[in-house]
Amino acid sequence: MSLDPFDPESEDFPEPMFGHLPNDKVRPVPIYRRREFIAALAISSLSAAAAYRAYRSDIEWEELAKRGMEFTERAFNRIEEEWADFQDGLFSPPRTPRRLKSEADYKAFLAKISLRYITPTEIIRPHRNIRDGVPNELPPKSYWPRIAKTLKVADEIRHKLGKPLHCINSAYRSPAYNAACSGAATRSYHMNNQALDLIFTGGPAAASRVAKELRKDKFFKGGIGTYANFIHIDTRGFNATWDV
Repeated sequence: MSLDPFDPESEDFPEPMFGHLPNDKVRPVPIYRRREFIAALAISSLSAAAAYRAYRSDIEWEELAKRGMEFTERAFNRIEEEWADFQDGLFSPPRTPRRLKSEADYKAFLAKISLRYITPTEIIRPHRNIRDGVPNELPPKSYWPRIAKTLKVADEIRHKLGKPLHCINSAYRSPAYNAACSGAATRSYHMNNQALDLIFTGGPAAASRVAKELRKDKFFKGGIGTYANFIHIDTRGFNATWDV
């Protein structure tokens, strides 16, 4: 990752693949449903205000109110349909994950790194991402050792923070996948297999503070980026800090 304050991974959060997550990690945040709900309330309020004004002005307020209520009803019906779709997805059988070349060997390599909290499965998951039709992939074998330092930093942040790591949003990004990310740095440390984007339970601010303390204590040298929903860390060998 470069010092460019834009990180395309902020727009590339993992879809809620509930079939692949244990029950204690299923924490859906249906933002779009909240937007629909707020919109419906707003429409209802506007309709009521318009009807009242029309009534006071002796205009045909009944027709206006009727139109407003129909519009509001359609919005609420859409909310119910989307909620039904959400429940169907939540309780549907797990989808078969996309298999990756050399996955078993990479998983065996990752299992040899001394980590207390982070599993090989969590590390490999973001390599299955597809962006604008371009699939990500595992790093070349010669790049595998590069991620060890960064993983140990992430593991130590988890230990010091005392709160679970919700997920790894991004790890290695292939050149083709990186190019598919609009605005991606052309020399991203994700392409070097030295960077991780991490979503911690409790938010990024506390995790960022812990990361900065570890770096101050010379636990590692590298980049720390703080975003609205995640933190970026890398072990580039020199310090860089940015907040977005």
